[in-house]
Amino acid sequence: MRKLNPAPKNAYDIRVVLKDAPGPFAQIDAAAQYDVENAGECGEPQPLSGAVPRISTNEPVALKRVSDTEFVGRVFADQVLDEDYYGRGVCHWKFIETRVSLRESSDPMATSFVAALEADAIEQGGSKPTFFWEGHYPKAEIDNYAEFGDPSLENVPDARKSEFFEVVISAQQAQP
Repeated sequence: MRKLNPAPKNAYDIRVVLKDAPGPFAQIDAAAQYDVENAGECGEPQPLSGAVPRISTNEPVALKRVSDTEFVGRVFADQVLDEDYYGRGVCHWKFIETRVSLRESSDPMATSFVAALEADAIEQGGSKPTFFWEGHYPKAEIDNYAEFGDPSLENVPDARKSEFFEVVISAQQAQP
């Protein structure tokens, strides 16, 4: 339904750093999320209710392994084109966030550790740590379990803080 910009220009370099990971991650995926800001005005209404659902897309972000603990990629804030997709007016896409998912293996029982950095932070050259309990590595014994972590360990007792590992996502404006 969406069209990608053949020549995006608003680029940001993303860096993902793992700190104190409990083991290796064989599967590392990243995506950039874009949502239509004016879906009610431009989207296709549902036949029965007339309601217009949220319009969203997740575009893959290629990550390059720099080391066992560091990965880099590039996202584009202008990757999806504003167009009249449904004959009801131009849909305006907004860059929402970039997410990374790390898994020990492709086994469906392997936990997905998911960290994200919001578009505002990316555009300001920010970074964000996410902390994950290592007890869910490599598996949480729940099929397709996703762990979204915590932004800090302030509520974790000092004696238990060593049970967590950190994923830091940072961004900076890409140089041409």
